[in-house]
Amino acid sequence: MLIGHGIRLRHVEEADLDRLIPLLNDLERRGPYLPNLLTPPAQLRQKFQADGFSTPDFERLLITDEADKLLGTIWHFKSVPYYNAREIGYVLFDTGARNQGVMSQSVRLLVDFLFESTHLNRLEIRMSTDNLPSERVAIKCGFSKEGVARGANYVRGRHVDMCVYAMLRSDWAALRA
Repeated sequence: MLIGHGIRLRHVEEADLDRLIPLLNDLERRGPYLPNLLTPPAQLRQKFQADGFSTPDFERLLITDEADKLLGTIWHFKSVPYYNAREIGYVLFDTGARNQGVMSQSVRLLVDFLFESTHLNRLEIRMSTDNLPSERVAIKCGFSKEGVARGANYVRGRHVDMCVYAMLRSDWAALRA
């Protein structure tokens, strides 16, 4: 478990599935920037039973408050096979927790953990060019904009451009110094 100020990042437990699965399929709570894909609850349960949402190529953590209220989820995954990198994704389901620094703190906790515990050299956050809140998170956490991937994602019936932000291990070390 990763512990911050008023939040925790922890692995999903079986007891969380009844709360988590409806949120993963709640398009309104997920917001307008993620693809509007629905995953059958039985498939999500099977995936959890198989690997607990944690493999060498993909790991999902819950974002909770100190009372274990589910606020959101954050994940990291290997997006480009030949990169020594991970991409970070996240969603804050609790709309009342938005604009309170929860996601910035969650990203910082995960970034610190990944650089402290792995040999990764690069972390990326990609978001729709319209997703200004996510762009603010990336900037607050010290990621640098590298460019725009045109038409890279399909969200709610249209192809969208994606901002690409990255942080190298050397950037992270400089921020900590």
